[in-house]
Amino acid sequence: MTYEDLLQSMEAGAREKITEIDENARRQSDDIIRDAEERAGAIQREIMAQAMAAVADKRNRSLYKVRQDEKAADIQQKEEIVNQVFQEAAARLKEFRTSGEYPLLFSRLLREALHDMGQEKAIVHVDPRDEPLCQEALRGLSGNHQVVPDLTTWGGVVVSSPDEKVRIHNTLESRLERARLLSKKDVCHILFGD
Repeated sequence: MTYEDLLQSMEAGAREKITEIDENARRQSDDIIRDAEERAGAIQREIMAQAMAAVADKRNRSLYKVRQDEKAADIQQKEEIVNQVFQEAAARLKEFRTSGEYPLLFSRLLREALHDMGQEKAIVHVDPRDEPLCQEALRGLSGNHQVVPDLTTWGGVVVSSPDEKVRIHNTLESRLERARLLSKKDVCHILFGD
């Protein structure tokens, strides 16, 4: 074999080796690209799923907050209506002293408070406007009770023990407040059907 044949043979071998290396590199780069695309797709799908979950979570939180805000607004509105009902009742009670039914109610409030006190001697606190009415109502009752006109009230009495340690409030205001506490649920049911 001649030197030229040897060179040609070496060149042909080198070309084959280059072609083989080139094909291997192309296959490896195709595999790397395909693997990278698959990983990128998986990462993209994972990021998209996380983003969708975050959006769904934020949406649910927003809906929950809106519902809570609506519920709070509804409760506040109902509370305002109930307050208006009791304010109207208070306005009527403030004027009740001028009605013809007040003396009978006053006597009943006085008897209840004295009965609850359960003593033969008590101090009866009244509004000065009710002092004559109280003196008249006490005439028909047993016991030695002292009348003190030191209240400012819509009507009714506060009865206390002689040492003032025990006090029974039986005024129109105190009864309205008790009624408010005890019947608020019933008022709501009547007004709103709740």
